[in-house]
Amino acid sequence: MKFGHQSIINGFGLIMLLSCIQLTVIALREEPPKPQLSAREMQSDLNYLQQHLSQYSASAATSPQHLVNLDTQINKARGQLPLGGERQLFAQQLLKVLTAIDDPSARLEGVTAQAYLPIKLRKLDDKWLALTQDNRPLDSEAPIITHIDGLPIALWIDAARHFLPPSLADTASEQARYLSMIAMLRREIGLVARKQCRLTLSDEQGNGRQLSLTLTSKPPQTLSNSESSGQASVDLQGVFGLYDLSGFSADSPLGRRLKRSLTSPVTILDLRQAHGAGDELLRLLAQTFSPDIRPPLLAGWPDSLQAVARYKKGPNLRSDYLKPLGFLPPASLSQAEQLQLELLRPHLPEEEPGFSPWQAKFWHLASLPWSYLPRPKRGKLMLLIGPDCRQQCQWVAHFAKTWPDTLVVGEATRGEYGRQQQLTLPNSGFKISFNATQIYDATGKALSGVPTQPDIEQPLDEVVYWENLISLFAPGASGQTQPINNPSNAERNTHE
Repeated sequence: MKFGHQSIINGFGLIMLLSCIQLTVIALREEPPKPQLSAREMQSDLNYLQQHLSQYSASAATSPQHLVNLDTQINKARGQLPLGGERQLFAQQLLKVLTAIDDPSARLEGVTAQAYLPIKLRKLDDKWLALTQDNRPLDSEAPIITHIDGLPIALWIDAARHFLPPSLADTASEQARYLSMIAMLRREIGLVARKQCRLTLSDEQGNGRQLSLTLTSKPPQTLSNSESSGQASVDLQGVFGLYDLSGFSADSPLGRRLKRSLTSPVTILDLRQAHGAGDELLRLLAQTFSPDIRPPLLAGWPDSLQAVARYKKGPNLRSDYLKPLGFLPPASLSQAEQLQLELLRPHLPEEEPGFSPWQAKFWHLASLPWSYLPRPKRGKLMLLIGPDCRQQCQWVAHFAKTWPDTLVVGEATRGEYGRQQQLTLPNSGFKISFNATQIYDATGKALSGVPTQPDIEQPLDEVVYWENLISLFAPGASGQTQPINNPSNAERNTHE
């Protein structure tokens, strides 16, 4: 078999191509995070974090005191860097730094504790209950927990507040999350690490008893953040679980099924982990349930102002930073839209050099419900929300609070309407996100960082007894829906 020069060139090219592919795979492969960090690496990460929070955080820029608090927390963290440079101990310092900007939507991924309580804590009125993992009382005769390791529960709550922004410091579900991380709180209080903990339980009359529990290395069960790889079937009882709203379409099979369901006695939307920039779901629900989503001042406008926004300027942010969310600068608005924005300006904070000019987002004629037009028959709508309901999901929750025949159940959201700035610390590899925008509604009311409260509080880690809720919300509709307590029982919506 003879090889010509062309065959040799082709073979050499193939070898080069395979080599390039292998090098690309090696380059893209993520290195596992280092368990130990040097003092210089931790100092460098703190400087990097402070610089980016100062440049890009809208929450930090809202008050000069936030920047002072940030500088104070950074200096404290420098003085409390963990000996030996343990990565997870450094993460706990980063959590306390983030509290300085008081951003409820700020997140630090990958924080773990060396040990967790093997029980759940649930606040009831002014007391805390000790529950098993299946939400039953640890001791039915003495369900109230008063002390951990001999220290009052109030002291542990104060320690948990050190890791929470002030706006979330009194939120029971957030306190409970950090109370479970007992190894972290012991270190914060100054107690030595042990494999057991001692609980003091009491009844309503104050009669108590003590028991010792072995700690666990596994964190408490939470809702899975993983999305299904395919399109699951809709729950036959009218429960829809949605994830990425960017891929939702009212004309898709899912959208048509949802529209038909809205005419049934009760439709349940599980939005606990919904996100994305698409507004198709909001339009569909508003057309069905909203009397009129326009503010009275602008009720006569065919295209009505929905919200205004601005972002914290940064060296790498383009002027169309808010375009994915539907916000446009004044130069891109029609004359009528510019006039609406001008009418709202006196009710907004003054423009500042550190922020972009105000940009506007509008409801357009096709998406608005007109009160004098006939409406299709509708049933009732129940929404399940939580802290991970963000972006368009947050808008749905916000408007749904004013709709008739609608009930919002779950835990409060975090007021995350805008865009998050994301960064990865160069040495520790921790990923951090925080709010870079300020969103106001069409009346000039601030929305960013303002949680949407549910009508009925329902802990997300607890079984949802739909039958009881439905019997109160829609008498006569009982039996339409089955209980669910996690997204796997409902439809999971991915990009279509």
